[in-house]
Amino acid sequence: MKKPGKLCAILIISACPAVVFSQGFKAGFTLGIAATQVDGDTYGGFDKAGPVAGVWVGRNLGNSWLGMMELRYAQKGSYAKTTVNEFNGYYRMRLHYFELPVMGGYRFVNGFQTLGGISLGYLAKAEEMTELGPFPEEDISAFNQFELAMLCGVEYNYSEHWAFGAFFSYSIFPIRPYKGNITYRMNRGQYNQVVELLVRYKIQ
Repeated sequence: MKKPGKLCAILIISACPAVVFSQGFKAGFTLGIAATQVDGDTYGGFDKAGPVAGVWVGRNLGNSWLGMMELRYAQKGSYAKTTVNEFNGYYRMRLHYFELPVMGGYRFVNGFQTLGGISLGYLAKAEEMTELGPFPEEDISAFNQFELAMLCGVEYNYSEHWAFGAFFSYSIFPIRPYKGNITYRMNRGQYNQVVELLVRYKIQ
């Protein structure tokens, strides 16, 4: 599972210098935190926090429109406290993704801009555990290697170099099917649901 991800990352990183220094392109860094949950894991609430970090390139497409692409790491999953026979425990899922979001946006005159698009994610590592220890490998290996998600959000350009944003994303296809491939109408498995608070720094 590691070789395709490494090859994809190498190809993207190799292409970045040519894109960044092309006429009209801007680039920078992204840093933030994600509040995540997994629909279909029987737990509710955005109780799992994870880091988001990466690099981005973008370009104006006229006076008000813009395009942007990122290469980043995002930790997703879920967390819940459990109680069985008055014994307090927990469940934790950590999903380590390398993602390539591609977005288009519209810039308003007051400094705000809206963005939306799709993101292709590569699952580098998956972890599941409770207070009793990690889950068996056969359960963890059932996760799909790639994720395709839709995302949308809003950013505020605080200054020439800094912007702050809030984003929401949701898996288009299941990240893992239910055991036995059980489905119910459109519900075909587990889906990532993510709310992100991001800081974006522009260096060019």
